[in-house]
Amino acid sequence: MIIHQAASNQASVLIIEGSDGIVEAARSALEQNLPLWMVDPIPERAPAFFDAVADPYLVDLLGQQQFLRTPLATSMSHADSAELSRESYMAARIQEAAQRHGKVLFVGGLAHIPKIAELLRTPQALPLMNTRVLAATLAPLHPDSLKKGFTEIPRLTEAYETWRKAPTPEGLVNRHELILSLMKSACDYYERQTKQEAPDAARLTWARFLRKWLRYKGLLLPDLYHLVASARSALDEDFAYHVHEYLCEYSWLNDALNPACVSLNEDNLMFYGHKIVLHKKLRTLFGRRQKYRIKAVGSSKWKEHLKRKWEEANPDEIDICSYPPEDVAIERWGESLMKHAQHILQASRSGSEPFVSEIHDGPDVRETLRRFYEDRIYVKVDEPGGYEFGSVVVIFDEDERGERYPFQMTWLGEHSQESDMAFYSTPPGVEVVGPGISRLEHGGFVMSYPPLRMYDVWTDPAFGFVDKRHERLLVAGIAYSEKPGIVYVAKKPPARQWKKLAASMGKRVVYVPLGSLNPSQVRRMRTFHLLQNKGLRNRVHEYLKRS
Repeated sequence: MIIHQAASNQASVLIIEGSDGIVEAARSALEQNLPLWMVDPIPERAPAFFDAVADPYLVDLLGQQQFLRTPLATSMSHADSAELSRESYMAARIQEAAQRHGKVLFVGGLAHIPKIAELLRTPQALPLMNTRVLAATLAPLHPDSLKKGFTEIPRLTEAYETWRKAPTPEGLVNRHELILSLMKSACDYYERQTKQEAPDAARLTWARFLRKWLRYKGLLLPDLYHLVASARSALDEDFAYHVHEYLCEYSWLNDALNPACVSLNEDNLMFYGHKIVLHKKLRTLFGRRQKYRIKAVGSSKWKEHLKRKWEEANPDEIDICSYPPEDVAIERWGESLMKHAQHILQASRSGSEPFVSEIHDGPDVRETLRRFYEDRIYVKVDEPGGYEFGSVVVIFDEDERGERYPFQMTWLGEHSQESDMAFYSTPPGVEVVGPGISRLEHGGFVMSYPPLRMYDVWTDPAFGFVDKRHERLLVAGIAYSEKPGIVYVAKKPPARQWKKLAASMGKRVVYVPLGSLNPSQVRRMRTFHLLQNKGLRNRVHEYLKRS
């Protein structure tokens, strides 16, 4: 990125991107030791219009010559006095270069080509223009600003840079095929990171939604915004985050810890810790960009730095705790699971009988119609009284070998509104999303009410007779429940022996199939964050994937 200051004390930036045609021309000239002329002046006040440029993929489809004959290429010039002076300046500089070197290759904006070609037919003099630049410096772009700085999808730029180092006779991979490949790879990346399946229906919805959206917008290929926003519509925020994270990966990222790295936002940039107000035109450029509620992705170096900070933390300063909003969400989910189990239990305890003298809970129309040949009315009979639950056990993945979810922990509720909880999950410190903030994924957990009663489930000898971890959570839920009901949510129903154990203690395990619950809700509840100390709770929201 080039930061330059004009005579009017306005700071502007020019982002240098490897896949840009002008930048490629400059790189090729330097690599082949050819004279490089910068012929475009930097006006004191940049024009505030934007070219309605056709999709670059159209050039690949039609070919350069055919594209230049289309109205899309011939209707981009602007009748502006400042632009005419600028084009005259460029034409004069091109003629000057031709006098010195003979043949000249001009690489410039498509809107200027017709007028410059016309001006080159006659000798041109340099027009008087105020192009004074007081100062300019070259600075690296911060990795977190990729989605603002890159006009191209970073993965596509990376593919171009890789091909450029070792060109093949076949040329670059077709952009359309490459984007389809990136979409598939992004789904695979989501599955690897979350250990959850990206359903085929969601993949198909993503592709269909994207195709219809591009057709509505009159575009041939999507950009980063279209891919991420359509991914969120196809599945959820977490899927969109991982798609964004994958597409923004770039092998040649700058070091995020370098103080010279420039961090961009809509109104200003940070350079060596100092805020620089951007030129009005550049702010307008950012304003035209679509926005989506996904936090910019940190670089690999930054993630490694966070991991090292987590591992090197002073043990005396560590006080592992949870994030309260996530605690509230999972407690509410536990309450909703209890209500769901209550409905299942009521449905199993209700029955019908022929109407004799009492109507009980009202006529049972379904049973009456089913037995219409008996020529009598059936009424509903429900057992009186509700059923109370004291524990909720949720098993996302049994993981009998303990390979995917090796971390085990038990913690007590901090107040009367929180339950005691034991769980097994992915280990902390593997995915660190912020200073002292680690993202984990549940394999299974048990919540028991009221709080402050649970010993460490994983070391308690009272549960030594249970070998499998998911069954140990169920037994703990049975043992610590002060109510007669225990909710058990899993892909498979509990073993018969644990139902008998609950019955011997005057309790009952109500099974709720995991597949019967809202998949989006299940995915949200499966993810949580561990903090190294309570002082971080006020900062966690800055690093979370979901708002």
